[in-house]
Amino acid sequence: MDDYTHEILSDGQTTITNYLLANYHRIGVSSEELFIYILIKGQHTMTVPMPEIDHLQVQTGYPQQRLFDIFHKMIEKKLTKITQVSNDGHQVDAYDFTPMYEKLSLLKPAMTRKKATTAESANPVSESDRQTVFETIEKEFGRTLSPFEMEMISQWLDIDHFEPTVIRLALKEAVLSQVYNLKYMDRILGNWQHNKLRSPQQIQTYLQKRSQSNRKTDSPDDHYDGPEIPFIDLTKQ
Repeated sequence: MDDYTHEILSDGQTTITNYLLANYHRIGVSSEELFIYILIKGQHTMTVPMPEIDHLQVQTGYPQQRLFDIFHKMIEKKLTKITQVSNDGHQVDAYDFTPMYEKLSLLKPAMTRKKATTAESANPVSESDRQTVFETIEKEFGRTLSPFEMEMISQWLDIDHFEPTVIRLALKEAVLSQVYNLKYMDRILGNWQHNKLRSPQQIQTYLQKRSQSNRKTDSPDDHYDGPEIPFIDLTKQ
């Protein structure tokens, strides 16, 4: 190994998990944001001291405002947050990328469920259908969805390949139960998938049968809750 190569390697190496490289776009990280993260990461992973913006500008060739916009966007998308760390006995500002890795970890159950689906037969969801799903859930929840929630819904559509109609059926079940959160809907969708209920028709049939069964159980003809009625034999005087 020549001196030049040795000098290059002596500067150290930046390592990054292949799982992040393979799935960063699935959690809402752009290629530009990933590039900046790799540049500032160094030997750190979760918490990275804030870089000198002038140095980063020289590295990237980006204007300072563009770099500020990239970091702001990552904070806005809840990929990172500002914190403080100790550096040589002093508290310095840093970027905490724990939220990004938390989002990455959520892909594991979704990817496991994906193996049980027939991805080959799944049709891509149009942007209009995707937007309709977002707007329908926002309307029923009575609030705006967070970026994290929008990504979770996108995972249902793009990774699990749930049809928009199926998601709306899960929403209806959640609203009927007065539970207005996506985790509850995710459990409903997971339960249907576990029972091999994939199409809207299969789920509708299942829900109808369950409703009929509940009506039979709760039928007023099966019991009488009023006062006791005495028996009178009218044949005797």
